[in-house]
Amino acid sequence: DVVSGAGAKAITYTNAFYASPAIGIAAQNMVSQDYYTISSKTKTGFTITFYNSSGVAQDRTFDYVAKGHGLKS
Repeated sequence: DVVSGAGAKAITYTNAFYASPAIGIAAQNMVSQDYYTISSKTKTGFTITFYNSSGVAQDRTFDYVAKGHGLKS
């Protein structure tokens, strides 16, 4: 249960991946026509922003899974 806040939320992985991983998002408390964007997707993390139908950033709760290979050491 990660709370995004009403703006961009930066997620940093505990350990970096060897290559940029695939990301799955399970969003909660969304309403009709809400959407999200993922930006700055890298080996070390990503940034997510939730929006309402008017394009205004919203505070939402979400879970994520990052699936990749290798560990950057």
